[in-house]
Amino acid sequence: MKKEIILNFIFTILTSIVMFFQNKYFIEYMGIETLGIMKLFSQLLQYLNIVEMGLGSASTFSLYKPLAEKNYKQVSIILSTIKSIYNKIALLLFCLGILLTPILPFFMKIKSFDKIIYIYWILYVLNTVSTYLFIKYVVLFTANQEFIYVRFIQSLSKFIYQILQIWLIIKYHSFLIFIILLILDNLTQYILFKRYFNKKYSFIFSTKERYKKLNNDIKNLFWHKIGTLIIYNTDLILISKLVSLKIVGIYASYQLVIQMITTIINVIINVIKPKIGKYIAINSKEKIYKLFKKMNIIFLLIGMIFSYCSYILINYFISLWIGKEYILPILTVQLISINIFITCFRVILDTFKDGSGFFDDIQCPILESIINLVFSIILGIKYGVNGIIMGTIISNVSIILIYKPILTFKRCFNQELKEYIKVYGNYLILIIISLLSLNKIIKIFIVDEINSWLSWILYSIKISSFTSIVLSIVFLLSKEFRSILKEIYYNFFKGVKND
Repeated sequence: MKKEIILNFIFTILTSIVMFFQNKYFIEYMGIETLGIMKLFSQLLQYLNIVEMGLGSASTFSLYKPLAEKNYKQVSIILSTIKSIYNKIALLLFCLGILLTPILPFFMKIKSFDKIIYIYWILYVLNTVSTYLFIKYVVLFTANQEFIYVRFIQSLSKFIYQILQIWLIIKYHSFLIFIILLILDNLTQYILFKRYFNKKYSFIFSTKERYKKLNNDIKNLFWHKIGTLIIYNTDLILISKLVSLKIVGIYASYQLVIQMITTIINVIINVIKPKIGKYIAINSKEKIYKLFKKMNIIFLLIGMIFSYCSYILINYFISLWIGKEYILPILTVQLISINIFITCFRVILDTFKDGSGFFDDIQCPILESIINLVFSIILGIKYGVNGIIMGTIISNVSIILIYKPILTFKRCFNQELKEYIKVYGNYLILIIISLLSLNKIIKIFIVDEINSWLSWILYSIKISSFTSIVLSIVFLLSKEFRSILKEIYYNFFKGVKND
């Protein structure tokens, strides 16, 4: 597993570094408003993509058992079902994209609307539709513990086309060519995945028989898809409508940094998710709960490190990367950092919840969506970008940190409300002590200005190192954290002795 995580991390870092260069040259040669249009398109398409209805998660879950049991007939039935549904989704998505085309100007606070934007949009729709050519392969390979191969192909293809995009942005300043290369990237991945499937999965056959249980899981996951969609794909649309496309471009640049952080988290999660799913399938709820608490405290620590370091470092990074004129106020950065923490911390609960097949808590995403949308609009009208982010935080805290864990503790671990209060109460104490300690110690190292990338790298190493040390010391107050350190210590010295 270590090897998988390291390789996955390398792939992620390479593509992320190139993406930052891509974003920089995009702004330099095509303007911040064009970047805003591109990011707006991405979020609008996420809404159209709701027709996917959580099929990917439901399909992966349904494949764990038959793959482990080598029940290839069942695997074939499930994969044929997936293929059939995705073909219908691709057609529906394209039709919805065409229907949305005439009302695109409604979503943009822009002085003059160029009709070529319609062409860009249709190509963006085609780009999203083209991903449905190979999603079934990604689902199968991931469920079969081959996620590292999936990441390799995706990263290699993306890396090559990103380099091409940067070169062509500089040479031709063409958004049209940029989008065409996105489509070619997807077609390349499709060809490579299909070849691998034909070579290694010859035992899977096409059948007209359908896996009916998948429909029930999809119906439940549909509402989770709605919740995730509104939480993570509303901000830019509201900013575009209530503020301006320029601010969309600026905020999207911060989102790119956040995306890199969440991608790093997902590198770890996507490798361990199938293993957690298998562990859940063969162990008692008591053992599952013990593992959950250990992993949850680790991701609490990771979330604290990433969010606090982002709060200190992100504005310096943006200044060096695309310029001081694109820096957001410190209050906005603080709000962004809170959402980074919640995004990092929530993944383990979601992983155990999904691995247990707990999809029917449809009230969670419905409440989450309503709270987010209502508060984001109300606060956004009054406070602009800050208000929109506050709306997301309010829904995250009320549902992701309170309501959903209570349900999951009961359903997946057989634990009562008092256990949730005890565990999450201890987390809250750790967070408060951590922030008080960090604000007292790290402020000694805060600088007013950084003028070079070397200075930023050295400063980042210093801030992240001291943040990690301070938090690790504070987290010794946690029994689960101490237990993990003991296990690491024991395994290390046992390995040394064996050598």
